[in-house]
Amino acid sequence: MGMASEDLLVTLQILPGFFSNCLFLALYDSVVLVKRVVSLLSCSSSAASGEWRRMLTSAGLRSIWNSFLLDAYKQVKLGCEAPNSKVVKVPDGPWCSSSFTNMINVPPDARIQIGNECRLLDFESSDRPLVVNFGSAT
Repeated sequence: MGMASEDLLVTLQILPGFFSNCLFLALYDSVVLVKRVVSLLSCSSSAASGEWRRMLTSAGLRSIWNSFLLDAYKQVKLGCEAPNSKVVKVPDGPWCSSSFTNMINVPPDARIQIGNECRLLDFESSDRPLVVNFGSAT
């Protein structure tokens, strides 16, 4: 019963935002439809400028609903404890050298073999901020 009531509470919390997004998409589709009708009636050359793609579709509604659900059930909450996600040491790069791990004061129990998993908060320290770079070399 507890899980069902929690799901009901989440649903009731996200319904206003979901319906406001649906209303916006319906208004947008209406404006575009009125513009197309006016341009067709005025025999404008831009009336045949291509196909009109509706915004308010069942796929669009599912996408909006899923994004609201993802936001409601996210692990990270403001003011709460940070998640301790798994990370993997990568063999290529300066972060794997022993001099680098000594420089950033990684606790001895956090040092693991390259390629093995460890936890993100194993690298935190009270005397410096933990900066995580999710960059890409592509």
